[in-house]
Amino acid sequence: MASDRGGDRRVLGGLVTGALGAVATTAVIAAFGRAQQGSAWTPFNDIAHMIYGDRPVNPDGFVPRETLAGLGLNASAVVTWGALYDMVAGKVAFPQSLLAGAAATGLVYLLDYHVFPERLKPNFEKRLGPGAVLAAYAALGLVLGLSPLWTRRSPDVRAPGGSE
Repeated sequence: MASDRGGDRRVLGGLVTGALGAVATTAVIAAFGRAQQGSAWTPFNDIAHMIYGDRPVNPDGFVPRETLAGLGLNASAVVTWGALYDMVAGKVAFPQSLLAGAAATGLVYLLDYHVFPERLKPNFEKRLGPGAVLAAYAALGLVLGLSPLWTRRSPDVRAPGGSE
């Protein structure tokens, strides 16, 4: 029975894109948290509202329950967006992919802040402001736009004997 190596590569490429996007957005959010709130962890505590609900004051600094939940939620969301992007726009070549990445990130922002219910909004913007939101989404857009550099598809690989 033949395997779908092309499909496997697409899935792996999407997961790599998503993981790199998660690293990039986490780094940006953490840097803004450190600069504006005195702790790289604080913004992730705000993301945890998706699980724990809104509270009048979310904790500052590293608080295992909220911080780890927020980091996990951010990473899982960005990995999902990266995988979806690769499925939809993964064949767009570089440098045109930069425009596709920017457009996809604009759509992600629109969904996050204007379509999804309040409970699913990232929420880190409440303490960090619009510059941090712009920077985090720009980092995601850049990763999506650069993704052809690590997800290049090689020509179909045929199994020995010419069959797939």
